[in-house]
Amino acid sequence: MGVYYEKNHHYATSLGVAIFLSAFILLPTVNASEQLTATIIGSGSPIYNENRASASTLISAGDTHILVDMGNGTQANLNKLGFDARNLSALMFTHHHLDHNEEFVPMFIRLLLGQGDFTIMGPPNTVTLTESNLTLYEEDISYRLGKTNRKISERVKAFEVHDLTGGESFKVGDILVTTLKVPHTIYTLAYRFDYQGQSVVITGDLTYSDELPTLAKNADFMIIDSGGMVMKDGRRNTNKGNKVNKNGSQSSGDKGKKSTERAHLNLADSSSMAEQANVKNLVYTHFNSTTVDTVASLKEIQKNYRGNVIFGEDLMVIQASIVSTPTAPLISTPNLPKVDSSYAIVDTGQRIAYSNNDVISLPADKDKFFGQDASYIINAPSYTDNNDGTITDNVTGLVWQKDMGQKLSFEEALTKVNEVKLGGYSDWRIPTIKELYSLIQFSGSVKGEKALYPFIDTRFFTQPIGDTSSGEREIDAQTWSSTEYVAKTMTNDDTVFGVNFVDGRIKGYPKYNPRSKAANKMYFRFVRGNTDYGKNSFVDNNDGTVSDTATTLMWQQADSTQGLNWQEALEYAQQSTLGGYNDWRLPNAKELQSIVDYTRSPETSNSAAIDPIFKASSIKNEGGEQDYPYYWSSTTHLDGPVPESGAVYVAFGKALGEMRGKTMDVHGAGSQRSDPKTGEPMSRGPQGDMIRVENYVRLVRGGEVNVATGELSEVKSEYNAPSSLQSSSAQTSSLSKALSLISSASKNSALTLNNANKFINRFDQNNNGKVELSEFKAGEQRFKHFDKNNDGFISAEEAPTAPPKDER
Repeated sequence: MGVYYEKNHHYATSLGVAIFLSAFILLPTVNASEQLTATIIGSGSPIYNENRASASTLISAGDTHILVDMGNGTQANLNKLGFDARNLSALMFTHHHLDHNEEFVPMFIRLLLGQGDFTIMGPPNTVTLTESNLTLYEEDISYRLGKTNRKISERVKAFEVHDLTGGESFKVGDILVTTLKVPHTIYTLAYRFDYQGQSVVITGDLTYSDELPTLAKNADFMIIDSGGMVMKDGRRNTNKGNKVNKNGSQSSGDKGKKSTERAHLNLADSSSMAEQANVKNLVYTHFNSTTVDTVASLKEIQKNYRGNVIFGEDLMVIQASIVSTPTAPLISTPNLPKVDSSYAIVDTGQRIAYSNNDVISLPADKDKFFGQDASYIINAPSYTDNNDGTITDNVTGLVWQKDMGQKLSFEEALTKVNEVKLGGYSDWRIPTIKELYSLIQFSGSVKGEKALYPFIDTRFFTQPIGDTSSGEREIDAQTWSSTEYVAKTMTNDDTVFGVNFVDGRIKGYPKYNPRSKAANKMYFRFVRGNTDYGKNSFVDNNDGTVSDTATTLMWQQADSTQGLNWQEALEYAQQSTLGGYNDWRLPNAKELQSIVDYTRSPETSNSAAIDPIFKASSIKNEGGEQDYPYYWSSTTHLDGPVPESGAVYVAFGKALGEMRGKTMDVHGAGSQRSDPKTGEPMSRGPQGDMIRVENYVRLVRGGEVNVATGELSEVKSEYNAPSSLQSSSAQTSSLSKALSLISSASKNSALTLNNANKFINRFDQNNNGKVELSEFKAGEQRFKHFDKNNDGFISAEEAPTAPPKDER
């Protein structure tokens, strides 16, 4: 571990040895693959609380561990973690109040009795504090070291101690530390820790600081004083204290009068500084012994700050986009827990926003239809053509066949995959349904049995359509996975799950023809690499949430307990503050499918197709059986005469249909289909799919989320099909252009579609870019229908983008 200062300082140890510090080595530098982790060791205040230790936070990356503050209970909680204090690289103080340094002495002696090098840093008087305690306990330390034939003179060389004034920037190991003096009753420092593009800020105790937002700019987490919280009894935690002078010293006020100036923040201050700093997560700590009303407090915080709010607890681990609250020891080894995501869920590619039946401008936060798929960009798709017949998915690490060849039976595919040596590799396999679904893109569209635009990126992957000359439908180009349904579909059919990249659905398909008993044949796209893809690792956070450490997503443990239409589902997500978080969203189709447990079904496990760590509502289905719901995603599914009117759902119970008057599981629990966003329940389609309209909701948060703004467009590409089949796609080229956004950088700007421009060009005779009533040929009533703002003109934003619907 190396320490480097931009400011050089001259300090003295208790032995009178002068130290001029520029750089020195303590421990090896950390591995570049490690994550920056903050563990809240103590989240309490000076007031005793059996559930909270006093202030302390552990910052770690690889073998570098920095303990910031050492309040009462620090040692006990480190022991609960299984962390040996002798592995600490540095002790740092924010300030020298007892609830922040009460356990410094035992921690200091513990380090001296260890083997490693370490450093001690803090505001003025840190050197004095260290020297005086070293002198006071020198005899005791010498006695303990003597048991292992060591001398105190040797161990004193293993550490250095430094007073900081604020403004220093240095490294501990590979963690960059930046300091700032902040206002409090005594000299106080805030710290910023940066490593590998990750950042955590710890403020300590303070009042409002004009400079803190600069220190915390764009930080992933800011751990801050919880002053001003609303308590369950309705009182405010005002944290009033003595007056603070400009130099940071404490004053008792004029002539013994009690000062009303605060020594701690209120919620307006903390939330305002967080908003100015644009921090991603605001973590509150330093709670007193009374119970916080998190809902009421959150409402106050959200008046200024719109990011994620976390109410800290002892032993809470914060890492990247994972926040876990353990109820048992996290580890049994001296090292901190390291949570690696085993796979990333690729974004659906949906960039255009939709209402219940139309294309709309990208909604802003709190607008109607905000929170739908297009509102977020999460792990944008990225592929590399390896020019050897293989394609690498740069997000998942999976390597795919570019072409699929001819259709095969399931047994034929099992044989062939063992013979493939494509790209010089022999470890090809048939993908699981989760691996295969990682390729789907919901920029695609279909119209019933008619193929329009593929639900896969055909710039990299070939995707055929059904051979209509041999009696197939254009959508008959399904791709099978290796995942077999654990129950039966239809009339006791053995079933294999597949993805249809022509119509954008997961369904279970019979392995054998029910009539002829001959093996059915489908396409296969083989895969290799990342064998952890699709394997969940769920943790119950005991606050109504479940974290999947494999994907870094956090889930609502229980569902909505009732069905909602699509718009209501989006609003339900916006209004949720479950677990104290305000960034819940309706999962997109691929996120939702990621938590399906394909080893379960209503028939074989008497449960929904989901891990039992979750709570799934039980329903009575259309056949009168006990069953489990369909769940909405935030993803629009473009199909039918009004393509914008449907949204994706995943069936966690039976995927029902009605055939020959009988209700049955036609596609299997774990299927992905779509329902109308609004309307009435019914059944339709060749398998009589049960249309419920009001589906259930299970919310999600976390992941590498970016709120979509500005100019967006969807990637659309034609099918890689024989020229004889291109005409059907060519007929829809105008649809592709109409769905490409041409928006300004403002997220509230209106969409301009090519078809809208065609409308304007058709009627605009005076070339002013708008259509007046005198230019319009369909009558005044129809004109007023389009003139939404009643300004006497039809603008491009108001113009129709499709032929009039038959409203008879």
